[in-house]
Amino acid sequence: MLKDTGNKKNEGFTIVEVIVSIAIISILLIAGMYILSGSLTTIANKGEDTRLLYEAQEAMEKLVSGTIVDVSSYPNLYLLKDSSATLPMEGPGGVVVNIPGTLYIIYENGTSNEILKSFVPVSTS
Repeated sequence: MLKDTGNKKNEGFTIVEVIVSIAIISILLIAGMYILSGSLTTIANKGEDTRLLYEAQEAMEKLVSGTIVDVSSYPNLYLLKDSSATLPMEGPGGVVVNIPGTLYIIYENGTSNEILKSFVPVSTS
């Protein structure tokens, strides 16, 4: 017959240790998911900003070169054109010269978010 000597090792985890471990892991997972979710949202927003900037640059290149721009090709953009704009430039001796030209401003459609701005001086030749 075997005798219990009291030297028995307790192996395994208690229920309290298991619950505490699960709670800690859950908190870490929730924090990680929150950070990842915010990062993915930021990446998506910056991707949209980059796409809008690319479209604005493409439209601006066409405008500056004198190419007719089909505005329906750029549904996310709004163009403001001021053909009577002047650009004041300070020359030598503090003399201010007003340069006539056209000001193009491209906005994100439906917002006041200015994406790109360009001034094209009137050719004097």
